[in-house]
Amino acid sequence: MKQGCGEAARSAFDRAWLLDPQALWVQAVQGALAAAPMGPARTEVDELLAVQPVTIAAAIMTLNEARCIERCVHSLMGAVDEIVIIDSGSTDGTIELVEHLPKVKIVHHIELNDDFAGKRNQGLSYINSDWVLWVDADEWLFEEDVAGVREAAGLFHNRVEQVVFNVCQVNYMKGKQSMDYGVPRMFPMNRNLQYYGRVHEQIVMSGADMYEGRMQRQSIRIRLHHDGYEPHILQARNKVNRNLRLLRMMVEEDPDNPGWLLYYGRETLATGDVDKAKQIFEEAAVKAQNKPNFGRLPDILMFLCGIHMNAKNYVQAEAVCRKALEVQPTFPDALYHLAQAQMRQAVALLQSAERHLQESKEAFQSYRGTVTADHTILGWKADVALADLTRLSGKHAEAKEKYEQILQKHPNLQSVRKQLEKL
Repeated sequence: MKQGCGEAARSAFDRAWLLDPQALWVQAVQGALAAAPMGPARTEVDELLAVQPVTIAAAIMTLNEARCIERCVHSLMGAVDEIVIIDSGSTDGTIELVEHLPKVKIVHHIELNDDFAGKRNQGLSYINSDWVLWVDADEWLFEEDVAGVREAAGLFHNRVEQVVFNVCQVNYMKGKQSMDYGVPRMFPMNRNLQYYGRVHEQIVMSGADMYEGRMQRQSIRIRLHHDGYEPHILQARNKVNRNLRLLRMMVEEDPDNPGWLLYYGRETLATGDVDKAKQIFEEAAVKAQNKPNFGRLPDILMFLCGIHMNAKNYVQAEAVCRKALEVQPTFPDALYHLAQAQMRQAVALLQSAERHLQESKEAFQSYRGTVTADHTILGWKADVALADLTRLSGKHAEAKEKYEQILQKHPNLQSVRKQLEKL
């Protein structure tokens, strides 16, 4: 870019962003590129960034998705070579809406049977491409990320390690937007990878533990819009009750797995049963200690923190934040909520301090103990401390007035005069 080759620089920056989707430099770089000349072509940059061509399949599971299936399929057309729709007997016209479209292959009547992983694994046998990207029917690919799908697969195609791409799900709910960068959705075919779990299913190595450490999880800038969490959609499809039922089954079948407890607690919390959710999260946190490759303990602890904060149990909230920071010292959520818990405690302490200072003055009316009380507390010390509290609370004008009143009675108090000068 500094050599005036803006177009070549853009290609390099785009590759860096593809591999670091949460990068904070993107907006500043894009602004700088907008002002940079395109410049001459740089063939050595093109050669450096070239990737092996590979074929990609998009796989979509459907059951009565007429509301959104066309939007999903059209968003994938330029990104993949085949679109495999694995249907469980839709009756609302879902299949008729897309079966005539190019690249679309319909796989009929693969029943769910309370097992989303089982349905996905059956669908894998119908895919002919080198890689598969799983997309839910209520998702649609960002237009800007179409080229990134092939690019990412080509970059990692010949890696010795098992590779799974975590994509970004951009969730829309009640007019708000949130991003989840840890959604495992894309992997190479014929590499012994499959799904496990009745719901919230996970990609695993066949025959290996779910938290097998030899698998590389790579975040990639492949972003999917998602509106399936909108309350009216959740309610219409009864997703929460279905997920709770399937998660109860998973917890019974795989009781030592903290992942299923995490999801079970999350879905339970969504129903409003806070006490039960808290119990589930606490059990998940304990069992996570025996799974060193389980990477979502901070997630469990943040759910517990939220429960403690809502109950005004700020000491407990602080404790779980500190546990999360032991696992992940730079986790922004834990640092933020630790500060929130400390702030709430600080406010309570300041209020308690103010109350005790007032009581220290009032106590002189009734105290008649053997030990003589310090009458400077009544004279000026308590008032100075109250003025200090006011200043610490950010009420500078009020604090200034209190310091001035004290100096009128006690003009020789240099500490008070210094505070006034600072104000």
